[in-house]
Amino acid sequence: MATGKRLSNYEKAIATELQTLFDYTPVEAKEIVDEYRAVMEMLGGYPMAADYAEYFHKAKQEGRTGKEWLNAIMKRREEAAAVAQ
Repeated sequence: MATGKRLSNYEKAIATELQTLFDYTPVEAKEIVDEYRAVMEMLGGYPMAADYAEYFHKAKQEGRTGKEWLNAIMKRREEAAAVAQ
C-alpha cells in the first residue's frame, strides 16, 4: 500500500536501481519502495541500493507484500527468541 511519503535520497537511489536493473517505470519503482519501506526500517542498515532493489524485485515477482515480509521477519525473530530461552 502506497503511503504517499516522499522518498529519502537513499530510497530514491533504490528506486533508480529498480528502474535501471529491472525496467520499472518511475511510478512503479516508487510504489515498490513505498510497499517495502517498513521492511527496510525493520531490517535496518544501509546495504547498497542495488541490493535492496534486487530484494524488492524478487519479492514483487513472488507476490510477497511488505506486510507478509514483515510478518515473516517477526515470526523468525520470535522463534529465535524462544530457542534462546
